[in-house]
Amino acid sequence: MAAGRNGDHVSRGIRRGGKISQEAFMENYDPSVLPKETYLLYEIKWSNSKRPWQSCCHSTRTEHAEIHFIEDVFQEQRSDPSVHCSITWYMSWSPCADCCRAIRDFLKEQPNVNLVIYVARIYWHKEENNRQGLRSLVNIGVSIRVMDLPAYRYCWKTFVDDDDKDEVDYWPRHFAPWIMLYSLELQSILQNIPSCLEISPGENQTPIFSLCVEDKEEKKALTSANP
Repeated sequence: MAAGRNGDHVSRGIRRGGKISQEAFMENYDPSVLPKETYLLYEIKWSNSKRPWQSCCHSTRTEHAEIHFIEDVFQEQRSDPSVHCSITWYMSWSPCADCCRAIRDFLKEQPNVNLVIYVARIYWHKEENNRQGLRSLVNIGVSIRVMDLPAYRYCWKTFVDDDDKDEVDYWPRHFAPWIMLYSLELQSILQNIPSCLEISPGENQTPIFSLCVEDKEEKKALTSANP
């Protein structure tokens, strides 16, 4: 990988050594706001190694974070294709349709890889091609979940740079309403029923989130779900 290209992925809040700054984490993983970039915190566990590889990257103007992981990070870390590998992603945005397609191709080429994806929010959640993309990943065995409070705490403990981390400044309990809304929307996507999440512009560019469930069958499906 070219040094310049790698440099694009260790800037904007990512420290050398693979940690993310407190500021970058709080700005990009707060589900109540809609940042433009995608950050990806990743953990790779090899079956022949006790210690996982943990680091992070983000999207650039020319490359999505998922593509960077598939084409650069994984290829650099992989040594023996026969060794089983478990990968966990903690993403600030869910993969788009094109990235879902690339992930499917990647997993088809790497049958010994298992992938779990946690997302802070869902990217253009009403776009049908994005919804189909997420369903297609689940259909081939990828686990996709909305980040819950334990996931946020794990990321804070594992990926945030200790040099500027202050536990007093961080407690994600107030994320609970948005976690619920995105969890219900993810259920609607995976069950292939109409979208239930409305996001509209508010004052000072602050988005307004609301739950909109009009169809009785949709309400029944979401009520029975356990996000």
